[in-house]
Amino acid sequence: MNDSQTLKNIEKKISILIALTTVLTFSTTQERSEMKPEIILSKAGLEKTEIAKILNKSLAAIQKTIQRSKK
Repeated sequence: MNDSQTLKNIEKKISILIALTTVLTFSTTQERSEMKPEIILSKAGLEKTEIAKILNKSLAAIQKTIQRSKK
């Protein structure tokens, strides 16, 4: 992996942390309970395989959750 790719990966991870922090800071408890972490992480730019690994869920479960959210 070259320096450019490493920096892009770091930037992506920081963006995810900012997205999650924002949701936790500015959402009510009810809003947070309705939000799925799979959707937040997907919108922040993580790949489905990365989300599955982070949440310790199967890739199929992640794909289904994201697909259902688009309806």
